[in-house]
Formats: sequence, structure tokens, C-alpha cells
Amino acid sequence: MLRIGEQIYGAGVVHVAAYSTTPNDPLETTERLLRDSGLQAVEGAWALDADGMAALRDGFAWSGTDAVFVVGGIMRRKGIDPSAADLEARAEAMAELKKLIETAAGLGCRMILLCSGPDTVPEQRVAAIDRLAVVLEELCAHAKAVRPHDPLWLTLEHFDRELDQKRLLGPTVEAAALIERVRRTHSNIGLTLDLSHIVQLGEDIAGAVAAAREVTIHAHIANCGLDRAALATFGDSHCRFGAQGGAVGVDDAVTFLDALVRNGYGTRPLPTRVPLISVEMKTPEGETPELAIAGGLRMLHRAAAIADAALRRPRTGE
Repeated sequence: MLRIGEQIYGAGVVHVAAYSTTPNDPLETTERLLRDSGLQAVEGAWALDADGMAALRDGFAWSGTDAVFVVGGIMRRKGIDPSAADLEARAEAMAELKKLIETAAGLGCRMILLCSGPDTVPEQRVAAIDRLAVVLEELCAHAKAVRPHDPLWLTLEHFDRELDQKRLLGPTVEAAALIERVRRTHSNIGLTLDLSHIVQLGEDIAGAVAAAREVTIHAHIANCGLDRAALATFGDSHCRFGAQGGAVGVDDAVTFLDALVRNGYGTRPLPTRVPLISVEMKTPEGETPELAIAGGLRMLHRAAAIADAALRRPRTGE
């Protein structure tokens, strides 16, 4: 657990990122993380047979760890675009995403993490976001129908438009406005704030967190690169903290955590047992996922301790 000021947060790990470049048994490696009592969440994109999924579901339930189903990578690989202008392509995207919702709900996941489709030309963005809103409304309704007693929540992750991923969403203000729009009819949706995406968007960290304060239900700490000459770390690389070319340091993480606390993250309704802050990083060549995860978690705990100390320090004149 992480204590920052008066708020308690749970540390999580994005399994699908840490093990994306390393051959592994996803059931065994996930169960290894579930045995770590310091983790409150594991996020993945599991595709196992029926027995494997049943074992994984039991593991999450028995360990008391929250599961988050991460489908952004699946969406990009399969070209799933929920804002597609073509009606047939959009219907196919809807069908694929409904299947993923059913898989996540069956696994006992608390949230399913999605992304928008690719960006379009500026004059067509409003129409594309309108189409995305309609799809999200239907997906929220489907999630409630699949598990009425305890609906799965959708959480949307926004990316850069010009640097690397080039997704439709987009600036934090626009992403938050879309979530607020869908929430007029469906409560089981929110926004995932990823520190590295805020940096890639060129936004002020504290300002971005404030802009999304009412809809933030999930947070990621990650590194990225802004220098195209540093190919190993450029863009949405999830590179190791401290890697040459990395753009996110401990000061950025402290600013991010401080802003989350000051803007009430964790004080509004959430689908998870505790508000989560997960480390998302890929394993550099020649290193091991376990060491990459350990390094990321140490960075998170260090930043949390600094943010906590600053929040508890009496202000001048008080």
C-alpha cells in the first residue's frame, strides 16, 4: 500500500507490458505477482484456455488482488477502431469489444482498459468523437448486462496525437469531456491517467490531473521518450526509469502523485478495492521482467514517500 497524505493507494503492475518482450507462461508469471502481498492489482491481456482462465480467476479471488483487463494492444494489433467512419468497421469493432468485455467479466476483472482509434484529420475529429461516444454508451450497457450484480467498468486511456501513438484521444480536457458525456447515461466508465501520456502530450502535469479530476478512476506511472534520435526510448516506449533518453523522472512522478491527491483521486466512486497507481514498463533487452518490475515499483514508492512528506510538511504561515 502507498500512503500519500491522508489517502491510501494500491500499487499495481501492468503484466502485459513487463512480459511483452519475454517468452513466458502468462498464468505462472501472473500467479507469481499475485503472491506478492505488496501488490493490490495486476493488469493484463490474458488469452488462456478454459482451465487456465478458471485458475487465473481463482487466483485473483483468493489473493484479494484486483484484475484489470488491458485491451489497448489488442485493439491496435487487430485494427479495432470504435470511432471508424465506416459503419461495418464500427460494427465489427463493437462486436470484438463486447467479446473482450465478456472475457474480462468472466475473469472477475474490475475494469477493462480501452483506447480510442487512430486520429483523423482535424476537421473530422468532432464527428469521430461523437461516434466513439455512442459506441462507449453501448459497451457500458453491455457490461452491465453481462454482470448486472457487479458491473465491469470501462476505463479509457488517452494518448498523444502527433508524437508516436497518434490516437484520436487526445488532449486530457477532450478525453475528460467525453467521459463526462457518457456518464450522463452510464456510471460505469472513467478515465485512466497515464503520467507518460501527459508528458507526450506536452501538457502541464498538475493541470492535466486537475482537468480530469471528476472522471479519473485509475492511474499509471510510466516513462517515455521525446527525442527521436534515442530510438530505444522514443515515444510510448514504457522504458525503464533512468534509461538514457527517458523523459519522466522522480520529480515528475512526485508532481503527478501530489496532483492526484490534491484533486481527490480515491475520494470518488471507484470499481477497485482501493484507488490504484500501477507501474507500466517494458523489459529492456538483456534484463528480466522481474528486475524491471522491481525497479518501477521502487520508483513509485520513492515518489510516493516524497509526495507524502511534502503534503505533511506544515506550510509557511500555518
